[in-house]
Amino acid sequence: MDLTKSEQAFLNRIAGRKKLFLIFSIASVVIALLDLAYHGLVKHDLDPPRLVLVLMILLMGRSHMRQYRSAMLLDKFKNLLDRKG
Repeated sequence: MDLTKSEQAFLNRIAGRKKLFLIFSIASVVIALLDLAYHGLVKHDLDPPRLVLVLMILLMGRSHMRQYRSAMLLDKFKNLLDRKG
């Protein structure tokens, strides 16, 4: 199976961004937990809209983790293609 130049470029871009996806995922979880701790324990003003924001940030972190896993898989695929070709 031969890849076009644009497909190879796409594969290289995604494989190169895997660390960035992991950093974004970790940062999202840390920010959500810090926000939850600050408004829940320090200010005691944890209202439903703030909980929705925390949930949205956690879901964003989950999405970044999926992108990281996909990038890891594409990196393995890229290495396999490099060995064959």
